Amino acid sequence: MINLLRSEFFKLRTVRLNIWLPVGAVVALVVITGLVGLLSSDPQDFTNADLMGMIGAFSILVSMMIGVATSLGITSEFGHNTIRPTLAATPNRTMVFAAKAIVSVLFGLVVGAVAVTSSYIVGSVLLNGRDADVGLSGDDGSLASFFGVIVLAGLLALFGYGLGLLLRNAPAAVSIIILWPLLIEGILSGVLSVAGVEDPQKFLPYTSAFALVIPDPNDGPGGRISGGIFFGLVTLALVVGGMVVNNRRDV
Repeated sequence: MINLLRSEFFKLRTVRLNIWLPVGAVVALVVITGLVGLLSSDPQDFTNADLMGMIGAFSILVSMMIGVATSLGITSEFGHNTIRPTLAATPNRTMVFAAKAIVSVLFGLVVGAVAVTSSYIVGSVLLNGRDADVGLSGDDGSLASFFGVIVLAGLLALFGYGLGLLLRNAPAAVSIIILWPLLIEGILSGVLSVAGVEDPQKFLPYTSAFALVIPDPNDGPGGRISGGIFFGLVTLALVVGGMVVNNRRDV
């Protein structure tokens, strides 16, 4: 397993798209946060929760780009048949796919940590330099939101990998990652509402996961912990399903 993990880390850092896509998203988040810190008309009224709420909202896009990167990582291996040498060298396909999943999660966690830390430092320094009083706190949910950004990035990295492994089609996987929260779950929410279901958003895994990055979990459907667990279980099901399907069919 150690050799497999080393191999997957090597593949990850040698594919430029896997680096530049998340880096571009992180830079965009830092720039947006910096602009808010510089241009905010009332910095003294800016609270910890306000800053983390803004970072959390835009970090969803960063997490999506991480998911796109991990989905393209596995689908490109199937598309270019570079997966064949790996499976030939390690006939135990479950170990290969598990190693890729572990690397994907670690990749997402690291990028998420870099994104939220760098953007928060930039935002807080600029705001505090303009007489604001911003700092992470457990009382207003900003600290939980900070770590929630990292968790969501890890989950979406695994989500993208699971979709790519199951579908083995890059356009389909990327489309689902982007359109699921924007279109698919929006339609499902409307259908459930018409059917008389109360608070339908809490039954939608992708939407429920967004509670992880909201300082006040009451503003999100279902709550922070339950939303994260719900999305985590759906993500795990995708990965396991992808493993089962690929263990039974030819490459």
